Amino acid sequence: MSKRALGVWAIGAVILAADLLIQSHIAKTMVPGQSVPVLPPVLSWTYILNNGAAFSLLRGGAPLFIVVAVGLLVGIGWYTARHPDLPVTMVVALGLLAGGSAGNLWDRLVSGRVVDYIQVIDWPVFNLADSAIVVGMLVGVYYYWRQDKNGES
Repeated sequence: MSKRALGVWAIGAVILAADLLIQSHIAKTMVPGQSVPVLPPVLSWTYILNNGAAFSLLRGGAPLFIVVAVGLLVGIGWYTARHPDLPVTMVVALGLLAGGSAGNLWDRLVSGRVVDYIQVIDWPVFNLADSAIVVGMLVGVYYYWRQDKNGES
């Protein structure tokens, strides 16, 4: 395995561990539905148990989300094996995607639902794994957009 591929999985492991640690703290110190202001009125810790996808969409779709997450993780493994010299931007993007997918996958496999805990103003409650997936996608899209804009393949 290349150093860049190891970087992808290291970033993923950090995201997974951080998400699980935060979830553990939230579950030990709060009850579902409870909200604690952090930076009022902008940011609160809000403990929600979510059996849907990001932002509580598609409730009850856990089997589909498990298949998608496993497929994404397998795809990232395949891609990193075939491209050992990934650009650093893609190492970060894929690491965030892997960690976020693994975090939500872990929750669904262990309890059938995801623990959400970050609430920004009136936005739906989400978690670090959700954030990592979104940021990873944006970084990857940006990277490929820049490649296309510069006429590179």
